[in-house]
Amino acid sequence: TPAASTKPLSRLREEPVAKCKFDYRRVIGKLNYLEKSSRPDLAYAVHQCARFCSEPKEQHVKAVKHIAKYLKGTRDKGMFINPCPHKSFEVWVDADFAGNYNRITSQSDPSTSKSRSGYVITYAGCPIMWVSKLQTQIALSTCEAEYISLSQALRDTIPMMELMTELKDCGLGENYASPTIKCTVFKDNTGALALATTPKI
Repeated sequence: TPAASTKPLSRLREEPVAKCKFDYRRVIGKLNYLEKSSRPDLAYAVHQCARFCSEPKEQHVKAVKHIAKYLKGTRDKGMFINPCPHKSFEVWVDADFAGNYNRITSQSDPSTSKSRSGYVITYAGCPIMWVSKLQTQIALSTCEAEYISLSQALRDTIPMMELMTELKDCGLGENYASPTIKCTVFKDNTGALALATTPKI
């Protein structure tokens, strides 16, 4: 795996800044490029390490090395993209509820209380955008965290749907645009779905 999911990274303000043999920021920049272009499996791990570019500690350096070892071990892996012309937009959304919370460091690092949004947007069955990021506000329940994640995902999807409709009106993309541009959202939280589908909300 690209990161140890049971050991989330924390700020560790009391520890000294690590002396690593590589430029931490430069490596994070390269990993960000790789993650955004072809390796969605790195999204969580890279984002976790990118949060500590200003003062990386030994734990953060080890996490970057872990990602490098993972990449070396999976260099023969990749994505197969096979478009399905009959499929339109699909959005796969999930969130954790304060997954990085640390009772000891939460007083000095309130970001540990924030939940993480993760979503993948596909068109014609092919992934076109994937995201793993901390939410900007602190959710007070699992339902709220999932609803915020759903909202973020659809705010990225709706402009794409409008762009695809405009391209279709101009006669472009006829092979892959469905007669009606629609979006199917997959969500695993009943409370968030109830909020999202109630007309008065």
